Amino acid sequence: MKKVFLIVSLIIFGCTKEAPEKIPPPLDGIQVPIGFGAGIINTKVPIESVSGVPSTQLDGIQILRQDVHKNSSPSWNTVSSVTATASFFTSGNFVVNPLQYHNSNQNQYSHFTAYYPGVNENAVATTLSNGVATFTITGQEDIISAPSATAQGSTSSIPVALTFSHKLSQLQIYIKAANDGAIGAWGNITAVKATSPTVLTLNVTSQALAQHSTTPVITDLSTGESPQALTTSPASFGTILVYPGTLTLKVTSANVPEQIVTISGLSSTTAGHAHRIDLTFTATAINFSATLTDWVNGATGSGTVE
Repeated sequence: MKKVFLIVSLIIFGCTKEAPEKIPPPLDGIQVPIGFGAGIINTKVPIESVSGVPSTQLDGIQILRQDVHKNSSPSWNTVSSVTATASFFTSGNFVVNPLQYHNSNQNQYSHFTAYYPGVNENAVATTLSNGVATFTITGQEDIISAPSATAQGSTSSIPVALTFSHKLSQLQIYIKAANDGAIGAWGNITAVKATSPTVLTLNVTSQALAQHSTTPVITDLSTGESPQALTTSPASFGTILVYPGTLTLKVTSANVPEQIVTISGLSSTTAGHAHRIDLTFTATAINFSATLTDWVNGATGSGTVE
């Protein structure tokens, strides 16, 4: 009974494009664009990367900007609008729209932070107010964010480096039957769900993701897979992205009503970790194992649900 932890980190090197607000041009009248390079992004369902770039194009990254004196820090808690959006292509290009320019005042530094998904990206309802982004997740998308990064000076050629990280835990569900008797007893597996808070807030200053304090909602999030027949070999039954914390699974089949599966040996899931969960169905119970794989290695756990 093992559970696999998978850890993923994501680094993007880049610069952004200018906000709706006008950034004054340099004194010589020539606007100097802020450069963006591509880095590593290892975090849609969920976001994955190959050799440091996304395996599928990632659109709608939300870019926030503040320009303050070079000796000051940005006050993200005053920001309630997005400056630009970015796309990260499978080619490695990180493109921000509209293009961002250096401030004409050499004493003013431009600061950027970013998060994903944006408004109605992947059916996720998202808002931004006073430096706090609010998400209503469905279990089928990542939340990633990058802390503040700076474009120093008015002509710096050093690209802005945005370092993104996963904010949710990924559950990779695998199912199998212990024997032919279990296949007949359970019938097709119709649903695997995980209980999770679904209205979440991201503080862009601290980068902390939390359950919404005033409107907490806890929902069973599903893999969204169609009914699937059991076999005696492990088969994927999809993924669920959940708020990190205590893990409770619910399983339903054609012949058996909803059963709760709790995992001993693993007290909670962790942000940025992908947990592979192998559910083994017997004629009388569901046996399972859990381990952590490549997204940090962690403790193993096991348990049985009658």
